[in-house]
Amino acid sequence: MMELVSSPAEFPPGSHSIGFYGSRPEAAHNIASFLRGAHDHHQDAIVLTADDDMMSLYREAVQREVPQLLNSLHRIPGPHIRSTADGFRPVDDAMDFAQAHPGGASMCGDTIPDLLSRQTLPNVLVYEDWFDSLRPFYHRGLCPYDLNNFPVDRASEAFTRLTKAHTHGVLSRDPEPSTQFLQLLVLPAVENPPEAHLGWLARAVDRGFIDDDQDEGQAANLTPRGEVFARALRGMPTFARKLPRTGRDRETRVVRGQEDPRSPRFSSEE
Repeated sequence: MMELVSSPAEFPPGSHSIGFYGSRPEAAHNIASFLRGAHDHHQDAIVLTADDDMMSLYREAVQREVPQLLNSLHRIPGPHIRSTADGFRPVDDAMDFAQAHPGGASMCGDTIPDLLSRQTLPNVLVYEDWFDSLRPFYHRGLCPYDLNNFPVDRASEAFTRLTKAHTHGVLSRDPEPSTQFLQLLVLPAVENPPEAHLGWLARAVDRGFIDDDQDEGQAANLTPRGEVFARALRGMPTFARKLPRTGRDRETRVVRGQEDPRSPRFSSEE
């Protein structure tokens, strides 16, 4: 079963790891932490991005965290996986870097969050299974996944497959309720789920949003009611941005007053 760690810096050599995030700043923080781990393990590293804005965020985060590895960031055209007769495969830049470091390197391409859609999800999952079949290897790999991009009606299936295909993972700390709610589905399929999150999972099961009557090692399922709830939560940030300023400030004060930093922030009321 996949093991959760508190930071991508803790991903060990030989790991095929996944990092969930809910915002671009959090994605940049994960990349910087991942590179700090590469520095700690004395590994060369490569991070590929096709996005100028993400490159700027990465550079700012890495400059704060581990400036020695700023030259590990590379802006190349995406996507960073290509279609072949056997399915998706890494681009040559990544393959060449891996082969040039037979003793192990830290590697990440951030294409998957942009590539992921309801149509591409099956091929992405097959790619992750193939990549994991290459182990054991010495490399540290980080696969970043934006929880805002997961098709809600396929999330249960995706999380089941992804937790089986990765050795380690990092949960998102983004406070958006939709992010925190959706990743509750991962918990039954990980080795060491956080106690605070398990409490919220139990409440979601009680409310009829999630069905976790699964075999050990299987991710939980969203119920039809849970799918509606997840979509409603996903629309909340857009709705909040349209509120009048005074109303939005008033709502923010109420939420912050009730906030538990250890737990997801979604309503327990029906």
